[in-house]
Amino acid sequence: MPIVDIAVLLGLVVLNGFFALSELAIVSARRPRLKMMADAGDPGAARAIKLADDPSSFLSSVQIGITLIAILTGVVGESSLADPFAEFLRETTSLGGYAGPVASAVVVFGIGYMSLILGELVPKRVALSNPEPIAAFVSGPLRIVALIGTPMVIVLNASTAVMLRLLGVKEQDGSNVTEEEVRSVIAEGVAAGSIEPVEKRMIEGVLGLADRPVRSIMTPRREVFWIDTSDDLETIKTELAESPFSRIVVGKNGSVDDPVGILHKKDVLAKLLAGQDFELASQVKDPLYVPEGASALSLLELFKSQPSSTAFVVDEFGGFEGIVTSHDVLGAIAGVLPEEHETAEDQDIRRREDGSYMVDGRAALDTVTEAFAFNIPQSAQGEFHTAAGLVIASLGRIPNEGDTLDVGGWIVEVIDMDGPRVDKLMFRQRGTEATAPKADADA
Repeated sequence: MPIVDIAVLLGLVVLNGFFALSELAIVSARRPRLKMMADAGDPGAARAIKLADDPSSFLSSVQIGITLIAILTGVVGESSLADPFAEFLRETTSLGGYAGPVASAVVVFGIGYMSLILGELVPKRVALSNPEPIAAFVSGPLRIVALIGTPMVIVLNASTAVMLRLLGVKEQDGSNVTEEEVRSVIAEGVAAGSIEPVEKRMIEGVLGLADRPVRSIMTPRREVFWIDTSDDLETIKTELAESPFSRIVVGKNGSVDDPVGILHKKDVLAKLLAGQDFELASQVKDPLYVPEGASALSLLELFKSQPSSTAFVVDEFGGFEGIVTSHDVLGAIAGVLPEEHETAEDQDIRRREDGSYMVDGRAALDTVTEAFAFNIPQSAQGEFHTAAGLVIASLGRIPNEGDTLDVGGWIVEVIDMDGPRVDKLMFRQRGTEATAPKADADA
């Protein structure tokens, strides 16, 4: 068997491997990393981006090359190797008339095996191991191949487009990265150890701001600490001294339903320490207003554009629903952040000594679902935003103390009601018995 013919076959197989390597490297290369390489001055990365931006022409050029190589490999193998090998078998074996078919089968198998290993599997594994640098390296030769094959590529693309129209297939732009794809990449990063779980929670918190309404993070009206403009000065001083908050809602006529503004305690602190009197109305700041259905992301943009960090939440009729602060937005991103005046008893979720958990009815739903590892049905998402809302929606009525329900493998029991408001819930795993709530242990 001529050495030259074998060398030609090996060259064709290696060339096939180059095309396979190039194709997979360009397709699997991450565009952000290629962009970083291009910005750093790598011309190959810039060429790779251009190739990836026009996949139809690029893939057609590669396919033309692979097809031509396959044809040439078959021709060279059959004419140069099969016939000499058949003659060799006739001279050295007793195959006789079967020498030709046997030689052809052996040559086809040998060439196929070599093409599969050296021309497909190994190059593709190499491409996947480090796609971006390889894509940048091969982009130059591929650019030349694409230019040479342009006439044939035009014909192939036109033919492909006609066939796709006949089949009713519409081409889609796959370059847009969706939020779910970002979340999937983040999850892979956590599994690989390159992203910390706490970083994952914060990134997902940021991604969820646009979908999270303000009403899900606000302090509801009935829980707002407020003072009345009609109170006498001594009463106001006492209330300010007892309040743990730095910003206080100011109501009028004995009601907080129509608040007049926000009082910053620091504005009157100097007067209080000096024993001086002050006029409450002159210290009240005009509030920001935000609709309850607005997203937490739009609220963040509002806080960035205004000097205030507190906003009044109103319904569609302009009624006061509660207050929301920049601290609440940060909590939506990083998780619930305790206030300075809060104690362990104020925590939204506390583990008890018997292994069950005491949960505040106001606890954010995403905090609860993450803590207890269960999901809300897609059809119910957005309907409620707290642990109390979950219970009310599941029961279809205002709960009573002692009511229980099964949620995601957890038995949820209503422990305490504050009028119609669900105050405390107890979560325990199905199959376990709970002890009296008085056995609570601080987490």
